[in-house]
Amino acid sequence: MPSDPLQPQLDNYQFANNPSDGPIHRNPPPSPISTAYTIRIVAIVAGVVGAITIADLKQHNRAVLARPAAVDSMMQTQAEDLLQALVNGDATAADQISQKAPDWLGKTHVSNRSDQLLTTAINLPDMHSRQAALDVELALNGIPENQEGLQILTTSVGDASRRAWALWLLGALGNRGVDPEHAAKVLGSYLTDPDANTRAWAVNGLALLGTDESITMLLDRFRNDASPMVQERAACGLAESGIYTKEQRMTAVQTLISWLDDSQLTAQQRAWDVQALGDITGQHFGTNAAQWRDWYANQG
Repeated sequence: MPSDPLQPQLDNYQFANNPSDGPIHRNPPPSPISTAYTIRIVAIVAGVVGAITIADLKQHNRAVLARPAAVDSMMQTQAEDLLQALVNGDATAADQISQKAPDWLGKTHVSNRSDQLLTTAINLPDMHSRQAALDVELALNGIPENQEGLQILTTSVGDASRRAWALWLLGALGNRGVDPEHAAKVLGSYLTDPDANTRAWAVNGLALLGTDESITMLLDRFRNDASPMVQERAACGLAESGIYTKEQRMTAVQTLISWLDDSQLTAQQRAWDVQALGDITGQHFGTNAAQWRDWYANQG
């Protein structure tokens, strides 16, 4: 069997569980997420854990962001039309967005139409399209893809009223190449926050960041966080909704297989584990850990 590439990192990357969340429920209740911070996990097809939506940041964004002094209607239309083209499968749209997004800063804003389109675009199967969606998200929120943008978000994350928004966009900004190591450090610092909602947004941000290191961090939160909500976000990020390549997701497979017969997992965690394995590999062996190990051993 191939050696587990993530086990050394997991051995050295353990966060303390948060006693304030209480015990892990074997049949967890619905996630107690406030309206302003809700992120829905949307089922796509049978067997898919879920997909990130960003429309639910809208109410929170409006609470913390100032609308541009003068929205340029032509720029707004251009941004939304290119986003629509991206969603419709236009092969040229992603490159056009990356080229034009800097021009939209301070002249556009998050709208109902952009919310709906971004929710779809961030979950497109093509990695280049997902990254273009992040370019739009950053531009519409007024965050430049440079050190100035990083400073805005690093400052904002210290404000509880802006924290969810900042954690989400820190992941997006790091994914677009702006000091991803610093973004990972900031996001990681909130993974043990006493508030489960904050930890969930840190997990979401790490899934957007999409670095190899963040996979180890998500695995840790799936296995060790006391909140079912955070566990689910981590599973979704690993399986489907994060900005990861197939090769990156595959590095989590052996660890996920090893947890199938772990008596410390709840029934719900095991179900998410199975779903994640199915999404990543396209294989469906249920909770049969022996079959999963046999399959993995033959992958070379």
